[in-house]
Amino acid sequence: MEGIKNVFSTIWKFWKKIGEFIGNVIGRIFLMIFYLTIALPFGLGVRLFSDPLKIKKAHLAPAWVERTSPEATIQATYNQF
Repeated sequence: MEGIKNVFSTIWKFWKKIGEFIGNVIGRIFLMIFYLTIALPFGLGVRLFSDPLKIKKAHLAPAWVERTSPEATIQATYNQF
């Protein structure tokens, strides 16, 4: 009985090493594919086509954004958001 236990224990240790190697390889490949197909194009698109600070069109209009404050009534204080 101890002989079988030792055999299966050795097989289990070997399988854990193989599984860890396969998991590392598959994880790296999956993350590389995710980065190249989703994250990289999205990041490039945002970098090229967005201008949240309106820096690119600063020479066309003033850089200040006009803000209005809500009316100062008691009823308006109940609806803050």
